[in-house]
Amino acid sequence: MPYHEHKLSNGVMVYWDPMKESRAASIGVWVKAGSRFETPENGGVTHFLEHMCFKGTKTRSAQEIANEMDYLGGEMNAFTSQEVTSFYATVLSENADRAGELLGDLLTNSVFDPTEIERERGVVLEELAESMDDPEDRVMESLFRTYFGGHPFGSPILGTAETIGHFSEESVRRYFVEHYHPGNLFITIAGNLDWNRMIETLDESFRNIAKYSVSEMPYSKPEPFFKKIEEDEEFEQVHLCLGVRGLPQTDAGQSALRILTTHLGGGMSSRLFQEVREKRGLAYSVYASPLSFSDGGIVRIAASTRPSRRTELQEVLVSELQRMESVPLSDAELTRARNQLKSSLLLGLESTGGRMSKMGRDLLNWGRELPLSEIERRVDSVTPEDILALVRQLKWGDDYAISVLGPLKAKESEGA
Repeated sequence: MPYHEHKLSNGVMVYWDPMKESRAASIGVWVKAGSRFETPENGGVTHFLEHMCFKGTKTRSAQEIANEMDYLGGEMNAFTSQEVTSFYATVLSENADRAGELLGDLLTNSVFDPTEIERERGVVLEELAESMDDPEDRVMESLFRTYFGGHPFGSPILGTAETIGHFSEESVRRYFVEHYHPGNLFITIAGNLDWNRMIETLDESFRNIAKYSVSEMPYSKPEPFFKKIEEDEEFEQVHLCLGVRGLPQTDAGQSALRILTTHLGGGMSSRLFQEVREKRGLAYSVYASPLSFSDGGIVRIAASTRPSRRTELQEVLVSELQRMESVPLSDAELTRARNQLKSSLLLGLESTGGRMSKMGRDLLNWGRELPLSEIERRVDSVTPEDILALVRQLKWGDDYAISVLGPLKAKESEGA
């Protein structure tokens, strides 16, 4: 069923996917603001702004916002990625209007009080420190820095301690006004609610949205770099992460890529799991995961092992990438990967949150609804020959970036 849609009096577009059988409603506000639109000097400001929207408005203090969120029950949160920031709530249907009103207040009336900015600066610095203590986060960040080079995709979404330390009321407010306006955001809703009443609520709660409007933000297309970075650190394991070419979000080969990565490292029957863990006992977990952007992409392959076996692990990972170029999927392997992919896509749409999120990503990527029938048709049409041609096109066996983090000075013989 096509989405219901409505343009608010201020120009903000609202889309609704009715789920009449549900007791819940999910509301998402999607802002086309992410780390790729930042400069090196204000790296992390998108994420910092996301935090600050919860720290006080003209009508609510930070404590009152927290109280209201808990009073509504359900979940209210936000996330920042390379190309989008999203604020969302999932509540009981009877609380949908209040959730919509609260989201509107956060995104149009935030005051960015200097005291709250200073306090939240400390919170984000602790979040950054926590990430630096996590080897999986660090090795992935190093991979992005290596693979994307000087492109904004290679910079951390959180920013750095230096850039976070420079954020001010003026810089945060300027970024807010430049990006949080009707031409740069929209709202998606899924669930059982009174559509007309919700429109009235959103018209009122978003009435103070910034009127600022600019032409499309300029940005450069990412180009991959296939280099190796090693960082010596006293962890128990050596963490390895490989990066190979992915595809843009709307590329015609996306379905083949998703099946390919599912088969390579998406489950217990995957090639990597069977070879790395089941046959060799090299790692507890290993996976392959695609990440696509509007104009580029990367596929990440990650695992960790004892220092004595890191060379073997790297050799096996590269060998499996090369084998993908010469050994096509059997019909049984293709069916298994296809079923895994379709299940993960379709079962997630049983919830209002899943439907709301799909709407947002459809509209961001395609500018329209992507019907489930079309998604299934694309997945079902992929052949072993398509996958073999794609992996050869992407040159996985030859072109890869590598990030290594751990006790690199440990002798290969130790722990053998």
